[in-house]
Amino acid sequence: MSESDQSTSTVSAPSAAPTSALADAQSASRSSGRLGRILLVVVLLLAIALGVGLYEQNRQYRVLKADFEQQHSQNAQLAQETSQQAEQALSLARAQAAQVEDLRSALDDTSSQVQELDQALQLMTDSGSDLLLLNDIDHLVTIAQQQLSLGGNVANAIISLEAAQAQLARANRPGLAALQQSINGDIDRLRAVATINVAALSAQLDQLSDWLGSAPLLMPDTATAVATAPTTSSPVQASTVAPAASAHSNSGWQAALQDSWTWVQGAGQQVVHDLKKLFDIRRVDDSAALLMSPDQAQRFREGLKQRAITAQLALMMHQSKIWKSELARIAQALDQRYDMRAETARQALKLARSLHDTAIEISLPTVDNSLAAIAAARDAEAAQEVAPDTAPDPSEDTTPPAVQSPATDGTV
Repeated sequence: MSESDQSTSTVSAPSAAPTSALADAQSASRSSGRLGRILLVVVLLLAIALGVGLYEQNRQYRVLKADFEQQHSQNAQLAQETSQQAEQALSLARAQAAQVEDLRSALDDTSSQVQELDQALQLMTDSGSDLLLLNDIDHLVTIAQQQLSLGGNVANAIISLEAAQAQLARANRPGLAALQQSINGDIDRLRAVATINVAALSAQLDQLSDWLGSAPLLMPDTATAVATAPTTSSPVQASTVAPAASAHSNSGWQAALQDSWTWVQGAGQQVVHDLKKLFDIRRVDDSAALLMSPDQAQRFREGLKQRAITAQLALMMHQSKIWKSELARIAQALDQRYDMRAETARQALKLARSLHDTAIEISLPTVDNSLAAIAAARDAEAAQEVAPDTAPDPSEDTTPPAVQSPATDGTV
């Protein structure tokens, strides 16, 4: 290396040192400036974020405030409406309380009026209820008397008297004890009466009417005429069959003689049989019974059935004379004009006589004791009503005037 180069290098060496220091200072200043800008950016970002947060918080606060104000106004309106409703309910309760008081006062007035009416009615019924009760009892006892006298119906009479007895028991009037005892006695007498079995007697009359229409008369009529077919061979038929049966076993003149004798016997038996059918010997008290035509016989049967119906009506009405008269005529007709060889005729006659001997008229007790007790109770009630009217008035002076004694001083 030359001296010039060395001098240059020596000259340039001192100048290079300040340049690097300046470069370091510039780089330091640039790094510090960059850091400041970063910090500034960060601060700006933080400020923006804070501003945005504050704005959003402020917006939410305004929304919440608006909601709160709206709810407050609604609650205030609701409270006002509730207050109005409460005032209306209070006024309505006061009005209802006033109405309740009015109703209570009206109820008290009505209760007092009802008590007064009850007392007045009690005063009226105490004097008139016995008469009303006696009228009802008299009506029931009269019904029982009608049932006994008109139809002889003991059961209905007992029912009427039991109704009167129950009504007296419910009334519980000691003053009518004698009447109740009389009704009890009449009921006991009616229960002891022997009743008639009307249904059974009616059924027997119906059976008798059927037998009157079907039993055979002495003179056969259209009601009993029945076509009968011969069930056995006649003696002549038997005599004609016998030779044919013996023709195979006998022969010659002995067989002819035997056949002739058999035929003669059969003919004789047939003649006797026919003669028995032509002549029927019996004893008839009423000769007119054999002279009736079929039409007359039919009318005769209808007449007897009509008598049976009349006897049934007499049974219902408890008319003993008509009952016995009709059944006696029926029994007489059966005995005189019906064929007693038939079983139905005999049964009809036996039934007619049995019914004739049956008593349908029974002695029924009366309820005169109950009627007399009712009349006595009415007389007692009338006497009690007249007694207060004729009693003297205690306010009037009923003492007789004093009788002046004659003077004892000798003056006239």
